[in-house]
Amino acid sequence: MEHLTKDELLRLLAVARAENERDFLMILTGFWHGLRASEVTGLTKSSIRDGHLTIQRLKGSLKTTQPLVSHDNPLLDEKSALTAFIADLPARTKLFDVSRIQFWRLFQEYGKTAGIPSHKRHCHVLKHSIAMATIREAGIENVRQYLGHKSIASTGAYLRVNDQQASAAIQAAGI
Repeated sequence: MEHLTKDELLRLLAVARAENERDFLMILTGFWHGLRASEVTGLTKSSIRDGHLTIQRLKGSLKTTQPLVSHDNPLLDEKSALTAFIADLPARTKLFDVSRIQFWRLFQEYGKTAGIPSHKRHCHVLKHSIAMATIREAGIENVRQYLGHKSIASTGAYLRVNDQQASAAIQAAGI
């Protein structure tokens, strides 16, 4: 499963933030909540209440409510940045006011500038990245719920490994 490494994510966020706070927040929110591009661009101020983001997932997925993420690293601190960004917006205003196509184009541009390989320069990589970063520690059932998957089989894709990964894991087992 193609996903961003932590270093790639931080480079991408730094490039976007240097250019535009809104664009940075679209990427950061998409990552932390495992959102599709249409879900990111469909968010409104009323999606955020009491430090939580509520989103009706698309493609038949579940509705989820998750806390905004606080983090020591300012590039990963969604709660502070997003709270400041929405402070003066009217209640039903779209947060980011861009189309999913425009978000995709921005992601492509920032990814290229950040040195992200071309096969990882698409918005959906954010959903894959949060899943891959958390599935082994959090467990498949928690990640299934967090991503809004109805079926555990959808989440199971994040547990698949290739031959190289399997061989490295077996060798690391030290048997």
